[in-house]
Amino acid sequence: MSDLEQLIWNVLGYTSMPFIFLFGFIATALVAFVILKMLGVKPSN
Repeated sequence: MSDLEQLIWNVLGYTSMPFIFLFGFIATALVAFVILKMLGVKPSN
């Protein structure tokens, strides 16, 4: 792999990481919300 290709892949990889973490966090929160909603868990006050 040439230096230019290596640079392009590094830039693409490092710029995509924050989005991957952010969408993973959002997806985990949504799945947890749906599971808790299905089980009928209510917030405690």
